[in-house]
Amino acid sequence: MPDESLLTDKVRASIGRASEPATARITRRMAQKAMDLYLGHHDRPLVEGGPVPGVILVALQAEGEQVESPDLMPNSVLISNEMQFERPLLLGEELTIQSRIADITERFGGRFGYSLYLRTEVDFRDPAGELAARTVQTLMYYDAAGGRGDGDGQ
Repeated sequence: MPDESLLTDKVRASIGRASEPATARITRRMAQKAMDLYLGHHDRPLVEGGPVPGVILVALQAEGEQVESPDLMPNSVLISNEMQFERPLLLGEELTIQSRIADITERFGGRFGYSLYLRTEVDFRDPAGELAARTVQTLMYYDAAGGRGDGDGQ
């Protein structure tokens, strides 16, 4: 465990940092690949202007720039990956994608010892600027050498 908090003013200053906006169009190929990966097939009919499965967000997110996060600790693990939808996403529509660091918190003790949690949000906006969907990812950064490893999760 570190002697002092790693959640410094410099690290806190990265909260709110955003990537440059990028645009991406939802294509049939993109939707089919996302369905194959997450559903095991792409049997669902796709019609231009019609709705696509929500798993398309994973493919769309890859089209955008990722916000640069601070170098926190040597190890990380994905804690959660949420998808939020304001409306159906449509085949052929173009969305603006922008990620930002939403929050960074710390935890002392527990199985992993001292750890930092980084929450990143990626917004998907339509041409009018309205939010269509958002992904929220939480990564835990830790140093395995500082943990107890007793499995009690406390």
